[in-house]
Amino acid sequence: MRKMLSVLLLSFLAGTLALAQQTPTTRPLTPAEQRQKEKIEREIQRERQIRAEWAQKQREYEAKQAEKERQKQARKAGKTQEVAEPPKTKPAPAAPTTAPEESTVTKPAEPTRKEKRERRKKEEKTEPVVTPTTTSVPAEANHPETVETAPPSTVAEPVKAEPVKVAKPEKVERKKKEKTAPIEVAKPERVKRQKRARVEPVDSVAAAAPVGETAVVRPRREFLPKGHLFEPILLDPLEAQTYGSVLPGYWTEGKKYAGSIVPFAFGFAKPFYRRTTDAGRAEEWVLDLASFTQFEAYHDSKLNKARRQIVNNDYKISIIYNIRRGINNYRIRVYHLSSHLGDDYIYRNQITAPSANSVNYELLDFTYSRTVNNLRLYGGAGVVLRKTEERKPISAQLGVFYKKPSEKAARLVGGVDVKFWQQTDFRPGIHGGIGIELGRTQNNLTFLVEGYSGFRPYSQFEDQQTSWIGAGVYLNPF
Repeated sequence: MRKMLSVLLLSFLAGTLALAQQTPTTRPLTPAEQRQKEKIEREIQRERQIRAEWAQKQREYEAKQAEKERQKQARKAGKTQEVAEPPKTKPAPAAPTTAPEESTVTKPAEPTRKEKRERRKKEEKTEPVVTPTTTSVPAEANHPETVETAPPSTVAEPVKAEPVKVAKPEKVERKKKEKTAPIEVAKPERVKRQKRARVEPVDSVAAAAPVGETAVVRPRREFLPKGHLFEPILLDPLEAQTYGSVLPGYWTEGKKYAGSIVPFAFGFAKPFYRRTTDAGRAEEWVLDLASFTQFEAYHDSKLNKARRQIVNNDYKISIIYNIRRGINNYRIRVYHLSSHLGDDYIYRNQITAPSANSVNYELLDFTYSRTVNNLRLYGGAGVVLRKTEERKPISAQLGVFYKKPSEKAARLVGGVDVKFWQQTDFRPGIHGGIGIELGRTQNNLTFLVEGYSGFRPYSQFEDQQTSWIGAGVYLNPF
């Protein structure tokens, strides 16, 4: 009985051990682990497929190379055979056509150069292009990317490596076409139109900002910049510029002067600091200095000879603040002007007593300018910074000047400037001119036929009614 119980116990233990060995001890996989396992299996299967395709293409490539080598050896053997053959005797004159026919039958046809080139091109097209390859792991199983891998180490190393490309889905092909789409180059006519559109200079530097963010514009500061935000008014007789005129027709209080008046001006307006905050938005500070001199050229009847004497000198200094806002330009100016009679004029006219000189004052004025259809329109007003007993305060100015932008060396210009002073009972001083501007820079020469009518713009005798006609040349050196 005991033996029987021991045998049953041993058999039970043996069955339990066998069952334990057969039952797997591993736990069930989670969904993430299952996806990872499937992904690894797909990669292994794809790798095997790639290796098989690579090996197949490698065998095809080696077969093509062997065929090429065989053809090359056959051509060489044919050439050596032709050289080894003895020269044939010339055929009889009675049958000249038999020899070529025999030679074409016995001699293998040699390909022409054109056929050789075509065959070489076909061979180059069929040859694979060697490029470095990489294996890319797809992000999703449903959208496999291009897989290019190097040959495995188990395969014999070929003479020339050849990449293996797996067929891409249509979506991937479309993306590649979009990435590699050629960029359309602007046609010459379009480029010309763009150049013409860029006539207006940009007066600011704006830092480019990323898409979706506000652009950060950093102001640009310039010392002694070129050009002007507010161009000097050429036809203003007291503008700081350089000019010379000859006025053979000169009338004072209706009486013609027996000679010619020759006015000169030596001056300039130079910006010394400019700040640009945005395209078309800038401010600058300007210093201008000028000396206005008038000479008289006449014939002295007493001495019976020509005389040239100085009549008057006016001196001017200004501080200007110019502002540009797009096509609108503003000038705020403070200047001092003083007038001084020449010694020759005092001696000739026997002036022995001092006279009241109201042309010795400071003025604050504001002027606005804008260009419309090649016409520069401007206007402004000012106030004298002196006591009313010394000089009446109000002044005004307006005008128009025509200048058409052109790439030619010469262009037509002309305009009219009108000034009013309370000191001269607001009688207008009208200065007009028409002529030609020469040059392609900002410092051009302007030749004008000019005329004036109104109060005397120079000297302390501004209350005299004056008119003149003549010619002049104008230049702004800066």
